[in-house]
Amino acid sequence: MRHICRFAGLQRKGMALLLVMFVAFVSLALLTALFAAIAPRRTSVSQEARANRALAVADGTIDRLLGQINNTGLTYSALPASSTDSVESSLVSQLLVGINGGSAATASTNVRHYFYDTKTDTYYVLKNDTDPVATGTLTDLSTGVDVPGAGGLAGLDATYASDNRWFQLDTNATYWYDPNKPDTWNMRATAFNMSEPDIKRTIQAEANRGDITISPADVANGAWFTASSSTINYFSDYSITYHNTVMFGDLMDVSGGLRSDADVYMGGWAEGPVYASGTVYDYYTAGDHHGRFGVDAVNLATAMSQHLVTNNVLKANWLTNGAAALTTLSTSSKSTAYYVNTNATIVFSVVGGVGKVTINGTLLNLPVNGAIYVIGDATVSGLVRGKVTIGASDDIYIGGNITYTSLPRADMNAPSVDVNFQDELGLIANSDIIIPASTYNANKTLTINAAMLAVTGNFGLDASQLSSYSQHSVNSSPHWVLTDNGSHSAYKSDSAPCMGSDPVRGYEVQHINYDWNLTNGARPPFFPAADDSVPSHPVYGVYNGADLAMLQALTISQLTAVTALSNPPAYAVGVRYSYLAPSGTTYYYGNEFNWVYTGGYAASKNSLYRVSWKEEIAQPVGGN
Repeated sequence: MRHICRFAGLQRKGMALLLVMFVAFVSLALLTALFAAIAPRRTSVSQEARANRALAVADGTIDRLLGQINNTGLTYSALPASSTDSVESSLVSQLLVGINGGSAATASTNVRHYFYDTKTDTYYVLKNDTDPVATGTLTDLSTGVDVPGAGGLAGLDATYASDNRWFQLDTNATYWYDPNKPDTWNMRATAFNMSEPDIKRTIQAEANRGDITISPADVANGAWFTASSSTINYFSDYSITYHNTVMFGDLMDVSGGLRSDADVYMGGWAEGPVYASGTVYDYYTAGDHHGRFGVDAVNLATAMSQHLVTNNVLKANWLTNGAAALTTLSTSSKSTAYYVNTNATIVFSVVGGVGKVTINGTLLNLPVNGAIYVIGDATVSGLVRGKVTIGASDDIYIGGNITYTSLPRADMNAPSVDVNFQDELGLIANSDIIIPASTYNANKTLTINAAMLAVTGNFGLDASQLSSYSQHSVNSSPHWVLTDNGSHSAYKSDSAPCMGSDPVRGYEVQHINYDWNLTNGARPPFFPAADDSVPSHPVYGVYNGADLAMLQALTISQLTAVTALSNPPAYAVGVRYSYLAPSGTTYYYGNEFNWVYTGGYAASKNSLYRVSWKEEIAQPVGGN
């Protein structure tokens, strides 16, 4: 358990000090609820008497702090947090601000300044601890009303610093949450007559009472979804889409929807639903049936019964929609710097927090409408900030890592980022999207964040230049790793990011993570549809509306379980819970809950009591 505040060990006072303090207390009137009524017998006093008076005032201040903690109740609660330490820290910050003033960041060390007027037996507090004593605003503690007029002690008494009338009281309380010393307070008060500021008396005391109460709950504070009513599926609604048969080795891991207009041979793990216009098989090599399906990695027979695998689906509308998207990109960028009549090298960057793009050496802002078009080949790399789609009449080459400023949401359960702050890159090549040998040989690990579409070609290595790619063992350590965050769709599967058996060329380990930001209507600009009919792949888009805070505070007991029988489409994409809101809208949630802690501190009246105290002449509060 983390210590919030530490303080020095306390000492027992000697018998002589006990006698002095006993005499001092007997000479006092009964302590008031604020400080104890310490009435002066005369204005001019000796230094010894003044020191004793300061000690009594300091001790009365400790009682006032005890009373403030007890009598105000100090009932606080912490916002949900991921750990008990966070809750404790939040509660302690609230407590200390209430006692010491200042802000949550400074309260533990902040010194609060009080003033006692011996002439009128009145106590004041300096409202802002950083204001000058002479002119700062004072609050009368007996009425709770700010002193009107010029403010400060000078406004109450022009000679406050020399007429023996005023005592200044500097206080600080700290709180140490510790299982071995639960709910222990350390309070210090320094008092001095303002006419003799060098004669200070300081009291330090410990006080105890019960304990902070903290309780956990399984809270659905990740991303929430709504079911799309659209009858159109976009290519970017799937992590992988192929027009012909596609095969996945045992080191492949695919999240999000997978679709083929022919057959699918899954030798690895398809975490999302799998759709085939032909048939889905659970192997890459015949006889080796170890393909896994769904978030629970079930076998093919179970996946079929749970609707995680669907055969005989409609084919995607490849050529018409892909060609139309390229035409729109060309038209939308015509007569601008983003329409390039030759092969182009395109590098994204962030300058001064603003997304930029360099096209053949010229640095530009991102296009307002998000459209870039290249007649020929485009080589793309860099750090993307914003939303943009590149179309190429021929090939697109991956020139290096392509990453986002705002990370793609590869985990469907992760809380979503506002759509306005999501980065999205679309890459649409009329022919191939290629990882060239120069990029591969220079990057043993490669990251591509993008929604990609090869309208008539492949995604992967350049099959015509394989001799340029270095070979290595398929069991090399460490592996060659490709992380593909977004989506990729290719008309052909003749080429792939890894080719060969052993040795291989390419990335034998591939993490193909669907970017769930693509499902919320924020796909890259002009990215085309795969279908224009009733979809076989219902889309559950990320929800960012007004109900999100309410939804993310729900616990697992408040939700309805989604099963393969109750809602097969939702179950297939990894949704496991739903919630029917009072508005009538049904929201959907994944399968990941976080333990969130809440806590409270509620002091019962007069429950806080001293357990020890001592005088510290040499250690005044605030270093005065």
